[in-house]
Amino acid sequence: MKRFIFAVALAVTACADTTYDYDPTTAGDPEGARAPRGKSPSQFVRGMYADLLGRSPETYDFVLKVNGVEQARFPLDEQQQLVGTLDGIGDSQPMRNLMANGFLHSAEVTIPDKSAVDPTEFIREQFTKLLGREPNPYELAVFVSEWESDPAVGPRTIIRAILGSREYQSQ
Repeated sequence: MKRFIFAVALAVTACADTTYDYDPTTAGDPEGARAPRGKSPSQFVRGMYADLLGRSPETYDFVLKVNGVEQARFPLDEQQQLVGTLDGIGDSQPMRNLMANGFLHSAEVTIPDKSAVDPTEFIREQFTKLLGREPNPYELAVFVSEWESDPAVGPRTIIRAILGSREYQSQ
């Protein structure tokens, strides 16, 4: 009996001529409508450490020894030092670019030789890793063209260009 009542109720509901009228909705901003907002110095520094070094900034004691005898000891906070530098400058973009270049030349960063990688694949990997997306066809074509036409353009140059982009610098 319960199955029969359920079947009748289902049939009546299916045959009912009901119309629902919903108001239009939106979720988020339309593509490209949001003006990029620059990363704070702290966000930028932590991002550089994570993206290039694969670690967080550290705090440690710097010990100065002369002839094996400790002369001075003071704590160093990698993040505090770099953030303080960026905070102290009105336009921190040039200093951010210098920091990115310094990171890219540090002993902690492993950059492959230009001849050891496929340019298209390397560029795609860096866009995905640093920007969280694939390069569009135009970006990929320009980066690959520069890689192939200029002997000075290699992995380090590609990474530095992406790190200096407004997209990487914003949140």
